[in-house]
Amino acid sequence: MIITLILDGYNVIHAVPELARHLDRSLQSAREALVRLCQAYRARRGDIERLYVVFDGRDAEAFGSSAQQQGSVTVLFTERPEEADARILRVIEAERGRRCVVVSNDNEVANNARAFGARILSVQAFYQQVHPVKTSHLQSPASAGKAILSTRDAQQITEEYRQHLEKGGSK
Repeated sequence: MIITLILDGYNVIHAVPELARHLDRSLQSAREALVRLCQAYRARRGDIERLYVVFDGRDAEAFGSSAQQQGSVTVLFTERPEEADARILRVIEAERGRRCVVVSNDNEVANNARAFGARILSVQAFYQQVHPVKTSHLQSPASAGKAILSTRDAQQITEEYRQHLEKGGSK
């Protein structure tokens, strides 16, 4: 199913340590890191039709525009006195008829977005999708070089174990 993904920009930056570290350099560095992360994520997925990152507009003057296309990501800055929360809802309204997913840990954003019909994804769940946990240490028996039992062998072992337990219970 094709979706529109909407990120609560500063909420995501502050919740993801990898992005928050960029704040030591500058807010601009953190925003750019988030946009790069989103571009790479969208490139891997085939189901994201539109991807928006919404920021409060306090710094929009530095960008010269309240909306910019940065590759495959649309970056939106609110205009005073609007806050990112309200802008996210306006995006959901504009995307009516499409499945919207909002990424935020902010309860107010989540509740309001849900009321507008959007699905909510926590920042942690989003980040886990962006950077799945490497499971190379969780190998299947075949890939670890261990023998895989046939169904017949497994049944025989189970039957022998059942008989063993029955003998132990008759003492």
